[in-house]
Amino acid sequence: MTAGPLKLETGDFWGDPRRTRSEIQSPLMDSDTEALLFDAPHTVAIDSRSTAPTQLLRVATLTSLQRLPFREHGVIVAVDLLNNVVQAAKAVPPPTRSVPPRQPGPTSPAPSGMGSETFTIDLRARLDLPWEEGRFQARVILADQLTPARDIALVRASGLVDPEVDRYRAEQRNRTRVPPLMPAPGEWVSYLRDDKTPAVPAEPGMALSLPRLCVLEADTPCWLRGSFRLPVLKRHIVPPGANSGPGTEELRSQWTAEAARGNRLPAAVVPITLVGVGTQRTGPYVWRLVVPVFEALDFRGERPMGTGAFALDMRRLDGFLDHEQSWFVHAFSDTATVSPLTVGITHRPRKP
Repeated sequence: MTAGPLKLETGDFWGDPRRTRSEIQSPLMDSDTEALLFDAPHTVAIDSRSTAPTQLLRVATLTSLQRLPFREHGVIVAVDLLNNVVQAAKAVPPPTRSVPPRQPGPTSPAPSGMGSETFTIDLRARLDLPWEEGRFQARVILADQLTPARDIALVRASGLVDPEVDRYRAEQRNRTRVPPLMPAPGEWVSYLRDDKTPAVPAEPGMALSLPRLCVLEADTPCWLRGSFRLPVLKRHIVPPGANSGPGTEELRSQWTAEAARGNRLPAAVVPITLVGVGTQRTGPYVWRLVVPVFEALDFRGERPMGTGAFALDMRRLDGFLDHEQSWFVHAFSDTATVSPLTVGITHRPRKP
């Protein structure tokens, strides 16, 4: 297995996660190089471990460390690859007792030089991971920065397997359960292509566009437009035929009005998750989308692939307009990411 960016052995994450800190950070600091390095064990034995520790090392100027403290702005994200479910939370838990707000004081010169900080982040505790076998990709967000993914497998070291449990889990993974579209089709969301839709990626992934500014008084939609070519879970495929059987009831009920307009039922759906962090209210804000695939699926690879498009007005998402701030929006689906999309929320200047 290839060593991670912190060159830690698997046991180090539980025993000595800062073992390589000096070795890694010294050349970075000597060359005045900023870095955000995130590492995680390749495997976690869930029958002998009770935690899933990961390690972060940040090297930055003292000004950056002061301006953007990781304790307040750092976010941990994990994608459950078996279910395409994304979870996100503050990387560092909030203090157990209230901390008084900082009192403004005299302005002092910006500090000079380099510094570093390191954090051990328990994925299980921070994200409430189900303690069962699975495959995850974990990353850290710090404002507009997103670290490369680290693959983590939760396994049973004992090798003891209950065939009935395995059979049930496999059956449930493949059993048709198609969720309804999120958001539902309406005046502020569309799942049809137009001349402003980004081109569908040639390789698996997503193409997204978002205005750089959202001016509130203009009452103009802040359209997030996207297209995608993404793997589809078997249980998210809509069986062909007029009566597609159990597992599609919610989607079919939601689609009644669209069917009356002559719009055909999707062939499948794909989850896409947006994780937003703000410059004032860091969040994270997690917006879960379920988008349709109308075209025929591509079954030529190991997994079926679906293509599609969507457009939605970000102003309608919970929390998006709560504060006048800039957003860094990171998008995830399976192993695909788009990061970051930056949009500033502002008011039109007053007339004299």
